[in-house]
Amino acid sequence: MDEFNTIDKVQALFAAVNGLGNDNHFFVACQDKQKVTGAAAGMEYPYDGLLINSCERGLAMFYLKAGALSGLVTLSSPSKMTLDKANYIFVPAQNIKGVTIKKFALLNSKVKRISIDTADGKSHKLYARIEEKDFPYHANGFNAFVEKFGSK
Repeated sequence: MDEFNTIDKVQALFAAVNGLGNDNHFFVACQDKQKVTGAAAGMEYPYDGLLINSCERGLAMFYLKAGALSGLVTLSSPSKMTLDKANYIFVPAQNIKGVTIKKFALLNSKVKRISIDTADGKSHKLYARIEEKDFPYHANGFNAFVEKFGSK
């Protein structure tokens, strides 16, 4: 977590891989294990969470890895994850087929379920809290992402 807990550190991470745009919105999201299951899913989506920059160029994402006991908790926390600098994804804006954002649960408005569908047939199933106290940049970045792609 210490590698991505401040805006300066996050900007430096994305700058190192040419993952910045003119209008950057940084946030963290966890893999929605209820929606992504099976051995094939683990190989196709080998992350527990993502550190995301949504910008006009597209979506830049670093893998986040959880500890061994993360599967025992219903909702994982990005603050307990480590950054995997070797694994980075960039989805150009023209390759984003669709983004859906909706409530995670009927009575829980503090968590959003996110589905990012890409032109290559992948569908990243994630969830994110509206606020992450350990990541001061998250709320502004995530709210801008929700505003851009709409919330249901």
